[in-house]
Amino acid sequence: MKIEELEDAPKWLLGADTVDADVDVVDGLVVWKDGIWKNGTWRSGIWEYGTWKSGLWMGGTWKCGTWQGGTWYGGTWCGGIWYGGTWYKGTWANGVWEDGIWQDGDWKDGKWYKGLWYRGTWKKGKIARFFPSDMPPSND
Repeated sequence: MKIEELEDAPKWLLGADTVDADVDVVDGLVVWKDGIWKNGTWRSGIWEYGTWKSGLWMGGTWKCGTWQGGTWYGGTWCGGIWYGGTWYKGTWANGVWEDGIWQDGDWKDGKWYKGLWYRGTWKKGKIARFFPSDMPPSND
């Protein structure tokens, strides 16, 4: 469903810059089915599939929620859980990485459980931990 067709969409979702968004609200929880997020702040909910495409000229921020799949191309991740998908660029500030593919970006803090790390910058913070189920990230 299109965002403007939702009866109970939160203000943060209504103010986002999106393209071809397919979204629903179930029991007060935003469920992103597909589409492109270009700008705005994601406050909570479930991201099932789609593209997060925030670059230097756009400012997309993920505050909280569950990412289940899709592709991330920039912006800042500030909290929540990542279960799968591909991360290409951006800054991971905090949260839990359960699985997926990290292509490139800056990791500042959080918990990494498993997945594939190809390249990027690992800036271990106060609580950043890498669990021994995978090879540790490299800075190449």
